[in-house]
Amino acid sequence: MILSKEEKKFWQRYFRIEKLQDIPREWPLIGGYGFGDEQFDEYFYYISLRVPIVHEIILKESYVTDEGVKHMANFKELRLLYLRKHKEITKKSIPFFNQMNSLESLNITLTKIRLTDLYNHLDNQSLKEVFLSSEENEENLLEKAFALKERMPNCNIYLDTCFTTDDFGRPEKPIF
Repeated sequence: MILSKEEKKFWQRYFRIEKLQDIPREWPLIGGYGFGDEQFDEYFYYISLRVPIVHEIILKESYVTDEGVKHMANFKELRLLYLRKHKEITKKSIPFFNQMNSLESLNITLTKIRLTDLYNHLDNQSLKEVFLSSEENEENLLEKAFALKERMPNCNIYLDTCFTTDDFGRPEKPIF
């Protein structure tokens, strides 16, 4: 099997990889801050074609959309997905989160996904923690969080925070 012209260009540009056999089959981490305005859905498409195992994805303020999340769902053993400040990630990504069988931690703060969206669609039993932002006008937050906790009893839901501890190392309390 050989790389297509477009795929070869991708691997050379981002990783200086020339040959298919030089692409690692397992990556501990894909991450970065502010990749800029460049479209990174294609980035995850090409990686998902050749790298079956990725353990963590940590991205903040890059240009990833629901299409990119769709490609991330192909990674086996993905435990941590941190997608803070991605304005193009919407509730259309939730079915892909549900497909991520190893996912333990999901941070979708400052995306377009709200607790109501998770309440209606999220059902991933492997999740241990979810971080998201709340809306001022979102109704029945506690009711929805409680129902979500009943559906996913081993998962802590955190609103308007990105971490399990504050700046001083004190534990943040989940809403449930």
